[in-house]
Amino acid sequence: MNDNFKYSTRHSAWAVALALSTALVAPQLAIGAAAEQAPASSAPAPLLEKLDGFTHGPQLGNVSATSIRIWARTRQPGSFSVLYSTLPDLSGGTVSAPIKTNWDHDGTGWIELKGLKPNTKYYYALVLGNKIADTRVNGKVNSFLTLPDSAAFVDPELNPKGVFNFAFEVGTGNNQARQGAIPPTYATMLDQLKDRIHFQIQNGDWIYEVGRETNEQDWAKVNKVAKPPKVTSLAKGITGVWENYKIYLDNSPALANFYREVPQFVTADDHEILNDVTGSGEIGFRVDARGKPWQQKLQSDDHEANVERAVFRDPALAGWHDYIGWSNPDIGKSQAQVFGEAVTKAGSNVLTDPVADFSRLDLNKTSNLHVLWGYGNSGVYKIVKVLGKNQIQVEPALNVSEKVRYSVGTNYYTKFSVANTDIFLLDTRTNRTLHDKNNLTDPKTSMLGAAQKQWLFDELKKSKADFIFVTSTVNLAVPHDNGAWYGQGSGGAGKDDGWTAHLHERAELLRVAESLGKPVFFLTGDLHKSFVARVAPGVYDIATGPHTSSNHRLGDAGGSPPSGYYQSGDRLVNILWSSNQYRNDSGGDGGRPKGKGWPIYTVVRVNNAYNIPDKDGKERWIAYPEPQVVIEFRDGYTGELSFAHSVSTSEAKKAPTPVSPDHVKLIGGITASSHAQ
Repeated sequence: MNDNFKYSTRHSAWAVALALSTALVAPQLAIGAAAEQAPASSAPAPLLEKLDGFTHGPQLGNVSATSIRIWARTRQPGSFSVLYSTLPDLSGGTVSAPIKTNWDHDGTGWIELKGLKPNTKYYYALVLGNKIADTRVNGKVNSFLTLPDSAAFVDPELNPKGVFNFAFEVGTGNNQARQGAIPPTYATMLDQLKDRIHFQIQNGDWIYEVGRETNEQDWAKVNKVAKPPKVTSLAKGITGVWENYKIYLDNSPALANFYREVPQFVTADDHEILNDVTGSGEIGFRVDARGKPWQQKLQSDDHEANVERAVFRDPALAGWHDYIGWSNPDIGKSQAQVFGEAVTKAGSNVLTDPVADFSRLDLNKTSNLHVLWGYGNSGVYKIVKVLGKNQIQVEPALNVSEKVRYSVGTNYYTKFSVANTDIFLLDTRTNRTLHDKNNLTDPKTSMLGAAQKQWLFDELKKSKADFIFVTSTVNLAVPHDNGAWYGQGSGGAGKDDGWTAHLHERAELLRVAESLGKPVFFLTGDLHKSFVARVAPGVYDIATGPHTSSNHRLGDAGGSPPSGYYQSGDRLVNILWSSNQYRNDSGGDGGRPKGKGWPIYTVVRVNNAYNIPDKDGKERWIAYPEPQVVIEFRDGYTGELSFAHSVSTSEAKKAPTPVSPDHVKLIGGITASSHAQ
């Protein structure tokens, strides 16, 4: 999911204690590096120092049983490394291969540590020059947990698949522009969840649009860049996106600290691009934008504003990838975005870039082409074929003869597996077409785009997992229409961010989900409230958040009730619970004082096995005949439980799965002998 080049090396921690300035130098083309764990040395505990060379980080991402990625931003281009150890004082540790940062990515970079031990707590610190940065949280050296490995839990009789228990947090909505102080959700989560969960899925809206007015000249001046890289002019607006992420990390130390301690996976929703963006996948969606200043009409709901939002996709997501998108696994479905300048001719379907090399494009790993804002041809185009090194054929034909800036998008959908679960991270924004509120079952509309939909359906059908989690930034069971159902929506009468605006594709997706015979959880966000909706036996919409954003009104969810049955388009769904937020001018949110709101974070626990130690006290994990998923909604202020729901593997089956008598006998015998001990 990136253009990072990786390499491996080993480097003794003695270098930290003696002379870190002798660290290896990464290849110039690398923006990510991988380092395998070397044997621990007997080096003494290193000295942590406050370093001005880092402006942001570290952040953790893409954790597995044997690897993790660690991100940081340097004040000026340079090389940094990571020191890691199983000891809390970092003694006897290992220094990773370094990574070189550059201005093409705003001084950001990440290192992937490999060869780690499963189910192990590691302590780590950033290294710059010959010094180790002090980024401790609450006085403690930064640390993380690797995921367990099934091999360590296998028992031929009691746990043949080697299943284990794990937990993660999922949520959305980190808006900092609100009345009163930012809710303490991230501080609460860090206090309550550190070392009790294995990772977090931030399901979109990591940021909201702040600082987007920072242009390339202002960015260069602030960062003391003599010659801005070409990407800042080709991907116009990316400097404002970079600034946006820095503002959010600066404004919320709690948010920054959380990601120093808990690895993340991420999805991109509208605010990662621009509010209410839609149509980025609508071929032929365009406007003559000559002479139209960028970001002048973004809060309106007319055709020009909608096209402007749509074609900001690639600059925005390039910045997203630099700051947080790096944390997702690359499954080989994407390639680097392309930004360039091309010549167009009115009436022609050929786009010519004299300095490009389109022969390197893999059309199976791209989405579509955008002519960026400010041109007669601004809009969305299908790439029909590569005609040569400097030319591609597009649809529809171009309207105006001119020199344009353009971008070629990539695929952001991905997946990963933990124990007996498959976790999908969907892209519900960047290839989404327009929808028609008067024809919500139109089969021509799409939330996912053809390639992603086919991939998802294929992967779901061949999955061997017991549980499926499909992470979708937008809700499955209820609309997000900001009150449009009663004619007072701030996003216009046509607004609906949810799957309810694409009922034909939703029906296709639900047919696949129901056919699996196993629990399928759609983890959704965008709407600033939490709820649990049973869509079909074993199929759920688990809406989570907001972490810190203000709450929406109850009516902003299509008039759905706090609980009970709700007619969701062509399907009757059962809303088991919702956080039932209200917002109005005379009071607060959810019964709290004005400005307080009701922030929610959500913990998902996968309970696969239980431990009955053997006679020598060694752990012995026994697989449940029916494992369960437990979903906990917790108050962002206190961490107190607001609601919980449990689903076992039998719920999605036509009849309960009988427990093997031999298994019962075996478990009973172990239990009896355990008590006898």
